[in-house]
Amino acid sequence: MKDCFYLYWVYHALDVCDCAYCERIELCYECVDCNRCYNCDFCQDCKDSNDLVYCYDCTGCKNCLGCIGLIKKEFCVFNEQKTKEEYEAILNKFKEEYRVKCEIPAQIVIAFEDAKLKIPHRDFILKSENCVGNHIENSQNCFYSFDMVRSRDSIYNFNAYENIDSVDCSFTKAELGYENLGGGWNFNCDYGLFLMNCVDCKFCFQLQDCKNCFGCDALHHKRFYILNKEYSEEGYFKKIAEIWAELKSGSEVDGKLIEAGDLMSVFEDEEYAGIPH
Repeated sequence: MKDCFYLYWVYHALDVCDCAYCERIELCYECVDCNRCYNCDFCQDCKDSNDLVYCYDCTGCKNCLGCIGLIKKEFCVFNEQKTKEEYEAILNKFKEEYRVKCEIPAQIVIAFEDAKLKIPHRDFILKSENCVGNHIENSQNCFYSFDMVRSRDSIYNFNAYENIDSVDCSFTKAELGYENLGGGWNFNCDYGLFLMNCVDCKFCFQLQDCKNCFGCDALHHKRFYILNKEYSEEGYFKKIAEIWAELKSGSEVDGKLIEAGDLMSVFEDEEYAGIPH
């Protein structure tokens, strides 16, 4: 990365601004989900292209404006072929209007959105098998998932990298995960937030290299902890069994029935809330 700002999940970029989910791009502005592009502005899902403006799903193209779904085309405007001179005249007019108003001309936006409605959209599922969602690569059996890479047997995942047998996880790398957000390299962790290298941890926040923890916050290299209190191995599993049995039977807190998914609110008592974050 060099000479870039206002980026989100962008890799190998040079002179880039206001882009997200892009890789190997240079001199690009306001691009999303673009790969290997040069000097492209206001583009989405374009790859191996250069000098595109306001294009969607174009591959191997150059010098195009407002185009959708084109492959190896040049000097096109709203998917219509133009001569080099015609294209340059239209592009210069677009640039001048943008320079004056600092926004894309309304007629360009209307024409572009109208063209998108007439052209079928792809789902961008690449080198994957039995998957449903969008932007999935090298994965298998992933359903209703988005921005997944090298994952399998998962459902309802978003921005996941090598997730296996996981449900409702986002920004994670995990196996046997459920309801996790952030972190990675975790195994059999549920209801976790920003866990790293953890195993068998439930309802935890910002743990690192921990194992067998329940309802804990900000611990490093710990094992057999409940609400940040250490237990013996035998005492831990005995207490955990009691907690789960109580949850399954239908626990009440302040007269309100709670379930496992609501357990985080129970931990926010005065003692737990006093832990620095």
